[in-house]
Amino acid sequence: MDAWAASFGAAAAFVCVSCGGPQLASQFGTQLKLKHCHNTWVDEDDMPAWGQLGCNGFIVIDGSHSVVCKASRAYLEVKTAAFRHVETLLSALIVEKPLPPTQESGRVDASIGGACATVRFGADGKAEAAEAESTGAGTGAPSKVASVKVAVLDEEHERCEAALARLMELRSVAALRELLAAYEEHFAHEEALLDEHLYANVEQATGFSVDKGARTSHFADHEAMTAGLRKMLSERSELFEQLASISAPEVQRLAADFERHATAYDGGYADRLSASLAAAGSVA
Repeated sequence: MDAWAASFGAAAAFVCVSCGGPQLASQFGTQLKLKHCHNTWVDEDDMPAWGQLGCNGFIVIDGSHSVVCKASRAYLEVKTAAFRHVETLLSALIVEKPLPPTQESGRVDASIGGACATVRFGADGKAEAAEAESTGAGTGAPSKVASVKVAVLDEEHERCEAALARLMELRSVAALRELLAAYEEHFAHEEALLDEHLYANVEQATGFSVDKGARTSHFADHEAMTAGLRKMLSERSELFEQLASISAPEVQRLAADFERHATAYDGGYADRLSASLAAAGSVA
């Protein structure tokens, strides 16, 4: 988003609104080194009546405050094509060309939004994370992700990182299977803990729900990651296993994707889940 804001300049405004309070907004500003877009938050007791998390699509509003797109294409569904969809919508608005057909339209209710405030950003810098995400670039070396403050989940992250390192070293189908097994075990355990301690009543939520959106996008990314590994295995199923191999760029993309996932999703639940487990007296 920050790279977009720098590119479009005064022609369009990009607003990142945290529904997790000022602390999360500050965290986003610092980690993503936001400098060009607007970063703010909405208070918990004054949530909007509708909306969605960014990974499920962006809300696009024109200069007259009309909603021209309630949700652009979701990254979880189409990957980087989602970014191109947003750029197409904005470019059409800026040059005053007819917008691509959409069934999503409406008006912005000025009474919705609540109390917001400006957030101080982190150190100056470009949106390296966003640029790497859009290009698929990465060093390939599995990076140690930040702690989620739950020991058993940190250990599972380490096992996933070890499996990625082993795949980078061997580039074999057997090592790819080991990585899939590590992912499946970790994702299943993490989802169970989140459903028990954070999302127990989320399915009954009506209207806009931060937790419901977070659960949907987080768990969908789990499925997308494991489905990608299964597809890689399936493509090699007809080959004699000893002759099949995984290319270095493929492993690099997998490592970058794991780091992206941990940064985008796992850091968001760390404080709440660890506090809930502590309150429940759990040692998980």
